[in-house]
Amino acid sequence: MLLELFQSFLRIGVGAYGGGVATIRLIYHEIVEIQGWLSSGEMAEVVALAEMTPGPIAVNAATYTGYRVAGVAGAGIATLAVLLPSLSFLLALVALARFPTVRTVVKRLGKLLRPGVLALIAAAVWSIGRAAISGWIPGLFAAASFLLFFLAREKVHPALLILLFGLLGVFLL
Repeated sequence: MLLELFQSFLRIGVGAYGGGVATIRLIYHEIVEIQGWLSSGEMAEVVALAEMTPGPIAVNAATYTGYRVAGVAGAGIATLAVLLPSLSFLLALVALARFPTVRTVVKRLGKLLRPGVLALIAAAVWSIGRAAISGWIPGLFAAASFLLFFLAREKVHPALLILLFGLLGVFLL
């Protein structure tokens, strides 16, 4: 089980370019669709917990999932595995950064990867949204928070929206 955890989160770590939200779809695919360690609903909870706790989503999700699957050892293995590709890439990049051609290639690569990252973000929103929105009231909350967040004249802090709709949910659901 520990080897499977390591391999799964190593694959997630390799594909985790683009940050937390883009990584959610990779985690969902590996953990829910391939391995079956969590259900869609549990994955939505993992994302909510990972967003509320300090640290990157991938690391928090790896730690939580690893713990659920194989206890403390699983949490450690999954966390190490998801971090290993980024750390290796960063160390290699630091070692090669003194060469101007490497810097140019890295900038170009970053631009080329953006459409793929956008697709991963859209897929994550879709898969987590389907699991998180379980009725018309949560759907209304999601639509209202989206509108407030993106269309308000003054920028609304995301934590304020989470608190507002969380309190409304306590009273209405």
